[in-house]
Amino acid sequence: MNEMNFMKKLIILVATAFFLHLQTEAQNLADGEKIFKTTCTACHTIGKGKLVGPDLAGVNARRTPKWLLEFTKSPQALIKKGDPIATKLFNDYNKIQMPDPNLTEVQIKNVLAFIKSKSAPATVVKPVIANTKATTAKAVISNTTSKIQEVKKTSSPVADWIDAEYKIKSFSFAGEINPKDLNASIWNNQKTNMLPISVQNFTYPNLQTASVDSISVKSVYRSNQVVFLLEWLDSSKNVEVDVDKFCDQIAIQFPLNTNEIPSYMMGNKDGMVHIIHWKSIWQEDKEKGYRDVQVMYPNMWVDIYPGLESYLDRSKRVYAQDITSEQIVETHSFGNMPGTYSHNPMSQIKRKEPVEEANAVGFGTIATQETQQAKAWGQWSNGKWTVCIVVPVNTGNIYKAKFTDKTKVAFALWDGGFGNIGGRKHFIPWVDLILEK
Repeated sequence: MNEMNFMKKLIILVATAFFLHLQTEAQNLADGEKIFKTTCTACHTIGKGKLVGPDLAGVNARRTPKWLLEFTKSPQALIKKGDPIATKLFNDYNKIQMPDPNLTEVQIKNVLAFIKSKSAPATVVKPVIANTKATTAKAVISNTTSKIQEVKKTSSPVADWIDAEYKIKSFSFAGEINPKDLNASIWNNQKTNMLPISVQNFTYPNLQTASVDSISVKSVYRSNQVVFLLEWLDSSKNVEVDVDKFCDQIAIQFPLNTNEIPSYMMGNKDGMVHIIHWKSIWQEDKEKGYRDVQVMYPNMWVDIYPGLESYLDRSKRVYAQDITSEQIVETHSFGNMPGTYSHNPMSQIKRKEPVEEANAVGFGTIATQETQQAKAWGQWSNGKWTVCIVVPVNTGNIYKAKFTDKTKVAFALWDGGFGNIGGRKHFIPWVDLILEK
């Protein structure tokens, strides 16, 4: 009898342990899936092709557990050690730095277990690492499109989802378009394309959570201009920049060479891009005039600005509270404002347009163009931004986009109310822009 009771208890104990193991394994996979979706999907897929980095399907079979753990924990540390596999991956994928994910060893193992569970046996093949510079939007956003579509059925200010090939069709127009006329009749008959958006979470500083899920795009063109009408939902209007305040922004990007499309992440070496960047703080300057220090900080006090105290009649000495930056520009003290004096676009007081044209060949390389021809205007109303941007193309300027019938276009968006600034942004990779005849 005692032996039988012992066996029953042993069976119950083993069964309990087995089920606890299954439960733990399921929880580990769930944790791995959650981390993968929030940290890895901007750069990697599992069985859906290469993005910024390689397809991870079958990676558990191609690499040893020790190597995967070490590489995932700190890719750059392994590259600095001279690891041949890590170095080749870094070079083959445009030398884009994969940030250290700040994950524990347990979390990394859970992610690897999730990847293994989603890797079909057929994908375990000899690895082929391609030197790919361009990535279409289709692979990046395929895993989020269905969810966004459900959201936009009820929340979108506009209609019609972009077709499966992710093409924007731009239609020919004659005459001039005034970007300030956001309700111009020409936009009434243009197709609305809804582009799902992703977060930039593959390099620092990054963004983990999206506050915007799509951008509405309409486009028309003529020989030397492509015009975009862009709309997106934004619960707040953010037009100030301070220590803890950031402004709303949107940017459009074109490749300069349509025969060899560069990385959509601000281009790459030998792959320059043309960037057209609208900023709400500049829009506010255009609408209300330059907002000086006295406007931002009404209680500020500075005795004098350098040079302004040199009037012969001391009774006319000018104090900071009594003069504006626009007036300083017109005095001999202009030289004491080095940013404005050197024509730094961030420091311009008398701004012509709320948009900047620039070029880049990768992260950290953006440089303003000497010739600024783009025009733009934006308006926030009822929880939505509407921005019209007129892009100069085919001008003969080697730093501006040039194409005849089609090209690629990418977008970046910053939601200032959610702390978006610099690399903390939303983005849409390259999509086709077709000029309809």
